[in-house]
Amino acid sequence: MQRPRNGGGRGRCADRQRRREPGRAPGPGVERLKELVVAEGEKFGPYEVTEPLLDEPMSELYEARPAGCLPLTSLGKAGHTAQAYAKASVPGRFQAVGTEILLRSYRDAGAASAAVKSLADAGGRCAGGYTEDRALAEAKVLKVEAVQAPALGDEARAYRIVTQDVKDPGISLYKYLTLVRSGAVTLAFRSDVIDTKDFGGVPQEIVAGQWEKFAKGTAASAS
Repeated sequence: MQRPRNGGGRGRCADRQRRREPGRAPGPGVERLKELVVAEGEKFGPYEVTEPLLDEPMSELYEARPAGCLPLTSLGKAGHTAQAYAKASVPGRFQAVGTEILLRSYRDAGAASAAVKSLADAGGRCAGGYTEDRALAEAKVLKVEAVQAPALGDEARAYRIVTQDVKDPGISLYKYLTLVRSGAVTLAFRSDVIDTKDFGGVPQEIVAGQWEKFAKGTAASAS
């Protein structure tokens, strides 16, 4: 019995063709993402990028009840293939807004879009609140509201998340989450502040600065 010849070659050709087709190309690997994420010392308005102590935000370790609300806390289970993480804050100001920046690659644009959809579904499903299990404590999310998302990338979502303080149930704290998708990559921005004030959203300077670096870097790679 004759065996099919060049089967491996056809597979390699199909893989190369897949990479060339718009929307089917995979996102960058981890080293490339590290080049695309904002770097330590870069400044955007009053905000300066610092090197995180961990490889990813602490919230990536949290769980949610109901489980369908988890994308609002973490998209770590959405199937990414690589990630790069940075933080930005105002030097010397303890109560200034801090922002976590997380770039993630997916196997293709469809997988990245599915991650965005899971967030959008959770934003609607969990508008009335849910519970975050933070291992050592539980945090009650009181309300989730969709807010104006930036006009960037292929699609974007943004949310205002009101959380009950774990030490004082009478205090409400505010967080903002913005997610932008460009092809097979998502750019996530999560901002909060050690204060009870509603600070209005993820700082535009940070979103614009990260988007500019990402867009220039990916454009250079494509040329």
